[in-house]
Amino acid sequence: MPAKGNQPRVHTCWRPAVTAKCDGCGLEIEGGYDACQRLFQSRVSLETSDYRYARLHRLVVDCYCLQHPQQYCMSAKSLMAHLAGLCIAIEKNGEQKAYRMLQESLNGAPPLVKPPVPDAKGGYTIADVLAASNPSEYARRVHAWADHVWRAYQATWNWARDWLDRHPI
Repeated sequence: MPAKGNQPRVHTCWRPAVTAKCDGCGLEIEGGYDACQRLFQSRVSLETSDYRYARLHRLVVDCYCLQHPQQYCMSAKSLMAHLAGLCIAIEKNGEQKAYRMLQESLNGAPPLVKPPVPDAKGGYTIADVLAASNPSEYARRVHAWADHVWRAYQATWNWARDWLDRHPI
């Protein structure tokens, strides 16, 4: 038995990381949704420091919002803004006139009925995008993320396409 004062030391500073699933995108991260939101907000420093990141701002926002519809797509109008924005990026090569038309078409109270959003919203997340080591890899990852999210919303493609077709450039 050790003498008094020579008790074996018990290390208590190590604790296993407790991960939680983000209730939006499903990312497993310590801190869950709040930590996922901080990751999303952290990209602002990239976008303000280098135009090669900034040029992808709209696409990043649309992807993140579509993966977190309980916060960012609560109304039919906000869902249409992000879903049709993603449609423009993917199917219309990010045509700026189409984005302006979309914005104009959603002014006021457009007659929209919100469809259900998918439970699974793509296997790629903001964490995958932010793991990029340079602007070109970041761009590749953002586009891969967009493809994942777009495929997850397949049941709503015609809803977005029909809206865009009714409001041509």
